Amino acid sequence: MERSIRKIIIILIIIAVAIAVRFGLELAYNAVLAIVDAAPFVGYVARTGFVLLLIIVWLAVALRSDSPAQKMPWLLLLLFEPVIGIALFLTFGRNFKYSIRYRRRPLIHDDSYITKETRAHIGKIMLPSEDEDVESLFQASHRISYHQPFVNTTATEIFRNGENFYPDLLEEIAKAESFVLMEFFIVRSDKRGRQVIDLLMQKAEEGVDVKIIMDALGSSRINRFYLRKIKRSKIDLIINDKIYFPLFNTRINFRNHRKIVVIDGEVGYTGGMNLADEYDNSIDYAYYFRDTQIKLRGAAVRSLTSVFFKDYYYNTGRFIDDDRYYPTTKVEGDGIVQILQSGPDSHEAHIRNVYLKAIMNAKQSIRIMTPYMSLDQETLTALIIAKRSGINVEVIIPGTPDKYLVYKVTQYFATALLNNGIDVYRYVKGFSHAKILIVDDKIASVGSYNMNHRSALIDFEVTALFTGSGVQTVLDQFIQDRYDSVKIDPVAWKKRPIYHRFFEVAMSIFTPII
Repeated sequence: MERSIRKIIIILIIIAVAIAVRFGLELAYNAVLAIVDAAPFVGYVARTGFVLLLIIVWLAVALRSDSPAQKMPWLLLLLFEPVIGIALFLTFGRNFKYSIRYRRRPLIHDDSYITKETRAHIGKIMLPSEDEDVESLFQASHRISYHQPFVNTTATEIFRNGENFYPDLLEEIAKAESFVLMEFFIVRSDKRGRQVIDLLMQKAEEGVDVKIIMDALGSSRINRFYLRKIKRSKIDLIINDKIYFPLFNTRINFRNHRKIVVIDGEVGYTGGMNLADEYDNSIDYAYYFRDTQIKLRGAAVRSLTSVFFKDYYYNTGRFIDDDRYYPTTKVEGDGIVQILQSGPDSHEAHIRNVYLKAIMNAKQSIRIMTPYMSLDQETLTALIIAKRSGINVEVIIPGTPDKYLVYKVTQYFATALLNNGIDVYRYVKGFSHAKILIVDDKIASVGSYNMNHRSALIDFEVTALFTGSGVQTVLDQFIQDRYDSVKIDPVAWKKRPIYHRFFEVAMSIFTPII
């Protein structure tokens, strides 16, 4: 409760600051008019210039190829509060593909960065033909998200929470002989963070090639002295998109949300977990933290490697294509594994589109677990149609929120699902941060992708799509999570206080930009 009060206070402070900025600008304008001799002329020029700027920005939004739902919040904000609207648009609303850093990095465009896999335009990958839906999904995802599906050459292992993931990660790092590639949105200098980074500094001293990418915004809480220690070590440390001045700087908006670890090109990890204590329930924290990570061993690891070096090239301008990072592995798996990536550098929402294909292919069931839910119209419609077609659709959202405003958006879309007969559960054991999709209990996805607009189009994301025995493990965990959840009663849900529902509706208008 105390945490929620603090967040409400922060929101009120932000609103107060916004109002103060508006009044400050008006006072400054009036002060200039009072001291300048040519006051009427100056006022006319200032007003005309501002109106022209507003028209340019408004047309820039209106003429974009985005959907009307994506453009409407900006148009409304510019109309009702043009000063703050222009400032926010220039900071958060501009297209990443128009940025200088995108144009200066041609190898991040489309699939140009992929050199060690079969590209979709070169030829189709031979897939098992027993299940047409599975084959069509993976062939489509190869064309949509570029990375090839690997058949029976990658073993999968699923980790429930950090208390299981981190010990395995430390064990694999300790065995590293050639290189370790690590990329996290959040890296902290707490117990688990230092334990992993200290081991990596030790491995680097022993001659292992260690490269780390951490996001500047996500990892902003890391201790400065510890960060200097990492920089002085033999680790090749990259801070993704440093932010020197946030206003009018799109770097603050487009963040690298990926979680990737590659060890010797043979072992790889991805999922929802970052490098911090809260993911590990063996360490005291404010609440129980539920998350999922997948371990890959075999051929599909090379896809994680190429995504890592794509991000490394984006930040450094150095494209690494050395064969030693892509060793030939001989691992037997029992299914198909494919890495999907997406981000604002793409011309479409890759992971979202693959999810849509999977949802539309579903014959029996769709199970989703997501911490932050703001469904675009395409995904919401697909889920509703699936439910009305007789398919069992289940969604688990957090019962304990970690971001108050985002949780209000999640509740709004929970209402939309409940109104269409879809079962929605609140995970009451703690906070659920796992990002999971299971279709027909035979295809699953585990990664960093949230079911929201930010993950679809704004942040850089990665997920593993797979079949085989790993799907059963994810399914078993989902069933346990459902047991640890409370099913929302649609009748009781509608009786919530009207101010809660009004606030959720108000927040939902801005889902395309938050």
